[in-house]
Amino acid sequence: MVNQIGRSTDASTADHRDDVIGSEVASFRYCNPGAQYPSARAARFGQTGYGIIGGGHKIARFPSPVNGAASNFDLLQRGYVGMRIGEAGVKWTGANGFGVPGYDPNATLTKDMVNDPAQAIPLLKAIANRESGKGNNLTEEQWRQAHQMFKAGSADAYLDALPPQPEIVLPADKGPSGAGLLKRAREHIGEPYANVLVPKDNPNWQGPWDCAEFVSWLVYQEAQKLYGCINDTAPPATADAYTGAWKTDLERFGRRVSVEEAAGTVGGIVLRYPPAAGKMGHIALCDGNGGTVEAKGRRYGVVADTVHGRVWDAGILIPGISYSGAASIKVSPPAVIYAVNSPNMDKTVVAQIQESLAEKGFDPGQVDGEFGPNTQAAVLAFQEAQGLVVDGAVGPETAEALSVSLVAGNTGTVGPVPGRGTSLASLPPEAQQLLTLILIMLSKEKLMTADPAKPGQGLEVLLPALLQSALSGKQLDLTQLLALLTTGKPLVAPTSNTVPASAVQGQPQSSHAPADFISLLVPVLYQQLTGKPWPGTEQKKADAPADPNTPVLSRPSVQLSAGALGIVTILQALGKIGLPFNLGAAANLPPDLSTTAGTLSTLIPLIVGAVGATGGWGALAGMAAQLFGGIISGFGKKP
Repeated sequence: MVNQIGRSTDASTADHRDDVIGSEVASFRYCNPGAQYPSARAARFGQTGYGIIGGGHKIARFPSPVNGAASNFDLLQRGYVGMRIGEAGVKWTGANGFGVPGYDPNATLTKDMVNDPAQAIPLLKAIANRESGKGNNLTEEQWRQAHQMFKAGSADAYLDALPPQPEIVLPADKGPSGAGLLKRAREHIGEPYANVLVPKDNPNWQGPWDCAEFVSWLVYQEAQKLYGCINDTAPPATADAYTGAWKTDLERFGRRVSVEEAAGTVGGIVLRYPPAAGKMGHIALCDGNGGTVEAKGRRYGVVADTVHGRVWDAGILIPGISYSGAASIKVSPPAVIYAVNSPNMDKTVVAQIQESLAEKGFDPGQVDGEFGPNTQAAVLAFQEAQGLVVDGAVGPETAEALSVSLVAGNTGTVGPVPGRGTSLASLPPEAQQLLTLILIMLSKEKLMTADPAKPGQGLEVLLPALLQSALSGKQLDLTQLLALLTTGKPLVAPTSNTVPASAVQGQPQSSHAPADFISLLVPVLYQQLTGKPWPGTEQKKADAPADPNTPVLSRPSVQLSAGALGIVTILQALGKIGLPFNLGAAANLPPDLSTTAGTLSTLIPLIVGAVGATGGWGALAGMAAQLFGGIISGFGKKP
């Protein structure tokens, strides 16, 4: 086995159940980026068995994500070439009916595309991102290896064609050596990552690791000395390693060398300084040939990777450890990196990074195209949440997770183009149902046409479009739908929210245009439920009828809420959606009926109807205040 990459296995592994328990998404746990089913064919690429995941589905298990990705490439070629990419994505994801984010659904998947790593790798990455919801856990080097294994035809063929891995020769005197560091490091490839304190004097520790703890543990096990710890005189079991302490020790008594010399030295160390006090940098051990062994991040664990295409600030050799290796290696710099004080950053790209961070819930401050401390802090938090290398810099892997392109003029490498709307078909099925229900209720409450003699005209356009998208999976731009709701104008032809296989050129975005359907839906809901316009906008009048004596049941929201509640009740009785408040457990209903969907489907009509009946949130709050006031007054009276 080379770096946890396994050999071909027997076809019988397709029938061998081998479940993996853990908190990671299934495709990560099973080293299967595309979450494919087990098969006799997959055994050619190292399948070791299968597990059962949500809904009773089977998922093939592999010893390394390299094996799993190679099998995914093989499946893509065997079962999907010749199909339109949209159809291929729906077939791959099964009942969910997802397409392939970032690709024209009408483009044809060709054999040439699958055989070309420059096209095949981004395509399978997009599929893997959709399957896991959390990107992928392969390094760029591992993706390259996976495609090479696919092209070789099997794991055995790939491994047999590799040049023999240089044997690690330990010094004759068996003293501390760089070769000893590398030998120890390779024994831990595949172990998990976590930000933990590792007892440096425990020779049997098998993870989890973080980057600094891993290298400090290696140094202590090899040379019986603490290095890179906040307190190098502390007991080895409690000494806390930190990349900032590695920088301090290098400045005090380390042996600084160039990054090129460290990369060409067996057991040399490369260090990226922390971006700020108290923040994390990164550190890796070199194999002397441009490769590394490192605890890379929670998404990857301990992996063999490369020194190339990444930012390093210094090379380190440890005093008291003997080293051997070839001449210095020319280290390829990153093609582009976005970080505080990086030169030649494009403000448009920085703004895209900031917008993507904000959309994902990480506040970069003002979206101004300046990569400053606030943006850096947001990047750090995002990287930590995603299990990436936490260094505050946006390189290829972080950019991919953010769905942005670091090339000026491109809107993104994978995923929908920012600001082009969100399709209903791209949402989970439960969200499609609930959003459709909300939009239907809003459409009845909102004037859909300027002609009062035809109050249902807009609804006739809206409902077929919604149902077609929800039931057939055809992508529909919700920005267009909500424009119909808010303006009463006819629905124009939906604009595609996908980009072709190659990145498209960016187009100027209107500074006042909402980025997605949530930005449009919230003001509409706010206006309908409160009776007040969204701050800074002009909206039409609220739900309350003009005549205060008009019966409550004549109000559109009350009528629609009663009808929607009746429909929900029928669907629950037929077993199409779950009962609210976990009542399905008491009724012994199938466990796969979602309690969440049932609860929200019941509560939404009730809440909308109550708000409409009382004339808005303000009136409802006033009634509640009077009720609570009466209760408090009652308690306050003396007998």
